[in-house]
Amino acid sequence: MTHEARFNLDLFKRLLKRKGWSMDQFVQAFPSDEKFDRRNLGRICSGKQRPHPSTFARMVKVLAIDGLRADDLWEFPDAPTGVLAQPDPTLPSTGTLANLLDPEATHPFDPWAIALPPVFVGRTAALRDLERAAWDGRGVSLLGEWRIGKTSLLHTWGQRARELGFAVRLLSGQGRERQGHRALVDAVIDAAPADSRTAATGTATGAAGESAAPESPDAAADRLGDWCRAQRQTCGGLPPLLLLDEAEGLLEHCEPGFLERLRGLLTQRRLSLVFATRRTLPEVYADLGRVSPFANMLESVRIGLLEPGAAAALLARGAAGLAPDDPAWLLDQAGRHPFFLTLLAQRLFDARADGLDPDGGDPRAQALARFRDEAGQQFELWWAGLAERDRQRLRRAVAGGTATDADHDDDNLCRRGLLTDDHQPFARVLSEWLNRKD
Repeated sequence: MTHEARFNLDLFKRLLKRKGWSMDQFVQAFPSDEKFDRRNLGRICSGKQRPHPSTFARMVKVLAIDGLRADDLWEFPDAPTGVLAQPDPTLPSTGTLANLLDPEATHPFDPWAIALPPVFVGRTAALRDLERAAWDGRGVSLLGEWRIGKTSLLHTWGQRARELGFAVRLLSGQGRERQGHRALVDAVIDAAPADSRTAATGTATGAAGESAAPESPDAAADRLGDWCRAQRQTCGGLPPLLLLDEAEGLLEHCEPGFLERLRGLLTQRRLSLVFATRRTLPEVYADLGRVSPFANMLESVRIGLLEPGAAAALLARGAAGLAPDDPAWLLDQAGRHPFFLTLLAQRLFDARADGLDPDGGDPRAQALARFRDEAGQQFELWWAGLAERDRQRLRRAVAGGTATDADHDDDNLCRRGLLTDDHQPFARVLSEWLNRKD
């Protein structure tokens, strides 16, 4: 080698993630008659020990990844190209480093990604309610707290609805379509999915059409009505589905006259509407100083914590990188909340793969420290939006007090996912945060 070489730690860690292994699991995979332990690996990773080429060959053999060569574990920081050692060009494409390090294939837990089947789990009752409403041409108010899974549910339902023969448009109050009724109708009619994920649900891009869109609310509503009629003819009489994620932004910027016409299309069952919001539509409209035109027209579907079986299925995705008792620990710390459970699983998975202390360490402690900081930021936002009555209920639950009859009659916090069905905090991390806050 013409340049000073050293162990490519970054590549090694990503390869472990590709296998779903922790450092300890990698060491345990060595044959019992080979002298290779956690201290050896720690010294190699820290740069204190320069491994013999035969050691790299053994490591690659244990990893058992097609196309990986011992030379790939070296890097040359002072080489002119500044790149990793390149794989053999004669190897099949499945063995290239680019494919081995595909980020979508290296990690089973991503709390920020939209979950589609087969990653999407649970929500059976909500999906059933959405499907029934679609067949009947009815509207739905989909309610759920921040990061509880509304967007993933909408995308999953949109994908399933298209398979059933419905025309589907999924818009977001955080996109260009929030600019008003004209932008919204443009997004519905001119939706042109840009990738495979949005193609599955017909997510709108907000692109403008070739001709100028009418400016008046009535003209925009007429265009939308014409589109609904054409879609019904194309789809055998099925009403098109308009799925509005983060709908608060859309409702705020659309003219009241346009929303009245939208109500008319729903009343006539010319389309089916789903509004996904954190608060009820009357509460949203109260902040806008207006009255909701959809009062008494929408079926309410609220999503909270995952079903127990769904939470177990979520964790099963990373079973290869988790210890046997990790799922129980994760559920105790993060509960059945999809975002927090996935976030802590991600932190634990990373801590197990990234643990570089030659003397070992506690991956759980590393993961939990970071997770508590991230969860606490979200809890502060929740707390600011809670009524004093709900704050007191949470404090009673943390203190171990028995739920009162009034608490059982008003299960708002249970339905929202802050409390479990037996009126306890949904996870240890919430209880500990509340204790520190008080």
